[in-house]
Amino acid sequence: MTDIDRRRRHRRLLLVLAFIATVGGVVLLTALDQLGKDRAALVAAFLSVVAAAAAWEATGRASDTAEQARKAAEVVARIERDRWLAELSPQFEFTLTKEGDQAARLLVHLAGPDALGHLDSVTVRIGDDDYDHTPTQQRLGFTDPLGPTPEQIAAHIWGPFRLRPRVNEADDNGRELTFTDLQVGRGRPLALDRTYPGSWMGGKTYDMWQREYEGHPLRLVFTCRRGEETWKVARTVDNPDWRPAEPQQPSP
Repeated sequence: MTDIDRRRRHRRLLLVLAFIATVGGVVLLTALDQLGKDRAALVAAFLSVVAAAAAWEATGRASDTAEQARKAAEVVARIERDRWLAELSPQFEFTLTKEGDQAARLLVHLAGPDALGHLDSVTVRIGDDDYDHTPTQQRLGFTDPLGPTPEQIAAHIWGPFRLRPRVNEADDNGRELTFTDLQVGRGRPLALDRTYPGSWMGGKTYDMWQREYEGHPLRLVFTCRRGEETWKVARTVDNPDWRPAEPQQPSP
């Protein structure tokens, strides 16, 4: 039951009580056989109570109607705003170019829509894979002095690439950076490095680590802002082979 329904129920109950009180007063006055003038005055007083209650009910109904209209207008406005934001959702295109077997350059191109015009800022965040990398002992509530801390797990990039740390204002872990004023039809190149296994991973080598993410895409999450508007866009980019190309044998 909504607040409007509760208010209506409450007003109707008070209206019924006022009517019952008026009828009861008339019956009482008739039984007591009071003077006509006095009786008429009291009946008029009771009827004025009913009239006031009826007027209060009518005012309440008008208020409820106005409240319903306001809420309906808010819903319509919210739907139109969501549709408008969806139509202006940034459209990105990517070009990833290998630079040796341990680095790459990613061109982030804002392809549209044309009506968007530009973005005031774009925050690029490298996403992790979908697995929970908390060691079993930690999940069971035990402390492993040789294992990684929760902070180390959160800071580590669980994927094939990271942003090159401290380049283009990327953070120290290569997780995130922000650039400003990106026009539709323009792009920004981002320097990437292949990730390495964590320092706590024992004898796991770079090759072993990259082999685990072979075929796994680079995950990106963009937080785009223009004025008061914000869009969050998640995209993936194919992960090229990390191994160096095999030298071609000369033809006989």
